[in-house]
Amino acid sequence: MTGLPTVAVDLGGTWLRIRGADGTCRVPAPSALRHPGVPVEELVERLLDALCSRVPTGSRVAVSCGAAMDEERKEIHGSGPLWGSGIERPIRLVDLLSERRPDSEWHLVNDVTAALADFVRRHARPGHRKVCYLTVSSGIALRTADVRTHTIPVDGAGLQGEVGHLRAVTSGPAAVQSLPCPCGGRGHVSSIAAGPALDGVARALGTGRTETLREELEARVRGGDDAAIRLWTLVVEPIAELVRTVWSLDPQIDLIGIGGGFVEARTALYRDELFRQVATVRSYADRGLDVEHLGDRLHVCEPGDVDPLDGVVAMADGALTVSKI
Repeated sequence: MTGLPTVAVDLGGTWLRIRGADGTCRVPAPSALRHPGVPVEELVERLLDALCSRVPTGSRVAVSCGAAMDEERKEIHGSGPLWGSGIERPIRLVDLLSERRPDSEWHLVNDVTAALADFVRRHARPGHRKVCYLTVSSGIALRTADVRTHTIPVDGAGLQGEVGHLRAVTSGPAAVQSLPCPCGGRGHVSSIAAGPALDGVARALGTGRTETLREELEARVRGGDDAAIRLWTLVVEPIAELVRTVWSLDPQIDLIGIGGGFVEARTALYRDELFRQVATVRSYADRGLDVEHLGDRLHVCEPGDVDPLDGVVAMADGALTVSKI
């Protein structure tokens, strides 16, 4: 099917956004994050209902989904925020949507792939070899593109950069190191550094009441509150360590973007702490990571800097190609 009107969809653990000719609507995502304890099969059915009821007949639908997947085979392996730890076999979402709505053409990519495509389009510069985008939202993941070949290399299962489920590098106490992850593991990067983890880290540290923590956090950190500063240091620390690791393993990565709802809700605070940690000299290997030069290599996104809805359409148009190694 060609020449169809395009509908862009961004599905995360918190929100489902749909953009069509009449504008963009945002509704709560039918996810495990919002509906803990609901079986995976029921959550998938709710998702199908939500999409099919909102997509006009005869559309080209480009879906960005916050899940680990094989984008070539259109198989979803899992997503802690969307479906918890309960996926026993891959979900073939495109097949399910096509069966229910054969009038439309369905495309599916990982949400970080979509965000990376838009980040490259907006922020890559001549001479950049590889560009990386890391999202810190209800979950955490990373994608890298070789902008010289317009490809995103992945492994045989279609995966790249599922860093949210690595063990976190943290200087926090045992209570922080053992915090649960929505995927069922413990002590993962997402257990400490993802948006929903903030309250859990605060409780593990005994920081105090968490009801107004998100609203008060920046003022408390800027005001010199020791407990808030310790909390914020630990929340950002796993991401700072990931940035150091990425550059250590691949020096051809010329630009890293960091975005997602958790970052973009407090961009300046996040940038200040991230730059401080990444620029800290711990050995001879840290040359060139000073704050003055980080601005050219590390971009902390503000709202509007990256839009997965634009990115998923760009992917459907072939802006970048996912290539298995």
